[in-house]
Amino acid sequence: METTRRRRVFRDVVRGHSTTVLDDKVVYIKHLTPHDQVELEEIEERYFESAKKRGVPTEQDMLDYLKEEGQWTEDDEKTITEKTLYIENLRKTLTKLVLKAEIDQQKKVIEEESSILTRKQNEKINLIGNTCERYAKERLNDFYMIYSFYKDEDMSCKLFSENEFDELENEDIKLVINKYNQVFEGFSEENIQYTVLEDFYNPYLSFAEDSLQFYGKPFCELTYNQIRLIVYTRVFKNIFDTNENIPEKIRKDPAKLLEFGSSSREEREKIKDKVTSGDGGTIVGAKKEDYDRLGIERPTGSVNLHEEAKKKGGSLNMEDLMKLHGVV
Repeated sequence: METTRRRRVFRDVVRGHSTTVLDDKVVYIKHLTPHDQVELEEIEERYFESAKKRGVPTEQDMLDYLKEEGQWTEDDEKTITEKTLYIENLRKTLTKLVLKAEIDQQKKVIEEESSILTRKQNEKINLIGNTCERYAKERLNDFYMIYSFYKDEDMSCKLFSENEFDELENEDIKLVINKYNQVFEGFSEENIQYTVLEDFYNPYLSFAEDSLQFYGKPFCELTYNQIRLIVYTRVFKNIFDTNENIPEKIRKDPAKLLEFGSSSREEREKIKDKVTSGDGGTIVGAKKEDYDRLGIERPTGSVNLHEEAKKKGGSLNMEDLMKLHGVV
């Protein structure tokens, strides 16, 4: 079932559109391109200027006012800036980690810090209230629907004109947006990544270097989904080409594969050399899955000290450690 769904994802990405049913009629949803995005940004600018002429405050106007009133301070702004930089550095450090326990811990810290940042950003957004930028964004969302829905497969006849969309009831607008969201859930980063790792996709891996050969059109004319598919194809192909003995569990899991590919190859090689050097070396704190990620066998007789300690009531004394390592 999953393979069938991902074949459908691949088909729709290649042809550049999807279909859905609206009011018992088949309609077509265009996958937008960077060129479409430029047009939409021009529309956003137009509505921004329109709101400004009507006296609606900008975000900067509201920030200046809030600072004068003491509701938002330079320290508040500094918190957002510093927290954003801190999270960026945490993500950079994540790419250098090898052991799963360390990776999981780093991800947990990133998640916690991101949650704090989001709360602070939301506080700022709520204080700022209605602005030219917010009004322009809301109108832009309408135009995303107008630019995406078509009556025909050739994308020559829009389903809604601007006036027709403005006249829709709220319930009808919600229905259109829900249909759009349901379709585009299939083109999430994760789903596209999984599609690239499906067995049926293997024959296409070698053609990703040339968009003309892959899609029949130059790179500058690709949709966002087509760009993401070809980029992830290249990324995963590079990981496969530059790494030997990647465990099957990792080969089929995009998140684990990206972690594997982004972690320091030099660090992995040092650890592998330590374990395979014949001196009985082990990786402190490593579990079986860590050895699997490194593509090496767990040394015979290696023990998990945490598990052994649990057996002994929570701690190990010197005699216990010597026995575990064959000293006595």
